[in-house]
Amino acid sequence: MRGRKIIAFVSLAAIALVAGCLFKSQPFKGVVSYNDGKVYLKPGRYYSETPPYYRVGILPEGWERLSTRARTISWYNQSYQSSISTDAYCGRSVQDRSLTSLGGDLITALSERTFVEEKNFELAGRGALRQAVTGTVDGVPTQVDLVVVRKDGCVFDFYLVSQGAPLPEALEDFEVFFGGFDY
Repeated sequence: MRGRKIIAFVSLAAIALVAGCLFKSQPFKGVVSYNDGKVYLKPGRYYSETPPYYRVGILPEGWERLSTRARTISWYNQSYQSSISTDAYCGRSVQDRSLTSLGGDLITALSERTFVEEKNFELAGRGALRQAVTGTVDGVPTQVDLVVVRKDGCVFDFYLVSQGAPLPEALEDFEVFFGGFDY
């Protein structure tokens, strides 16, 4: 249970930092709900009869949806001691920043950070960045595997947070999840 709380904390701390500090007064307010592979976005000052959404891959059995106050959609798998989350932000504050810079914002909750891997790849026809970073949260070894992609003036984040190194099964599920991205 302690591992679950730590992983949830890391996810929420990263989201709170990004949402609270970087993207305050944007016309787009982030993710608000999830249903059947669709992550729904809440427009800010613009009204739409059909809420915008982006698609993600559907996670297999064993991933329990987490209820959070942060603007993120998250799941936790007790067997893997890992969480998977996604969020999105749109607006001028993200348009001119590099993917590396945007990705770095989400891992600031880790102490003693070490980059394990960083690679550029293509996701949904766009350039994307994947980073794996290890560190600690309250002395507990943690790894964050992060994917960042920009499309149509928005930045979409997908991240796997694991206590210690992630299990291969958690990584496979994460790849299915972000690999299903479409906007």
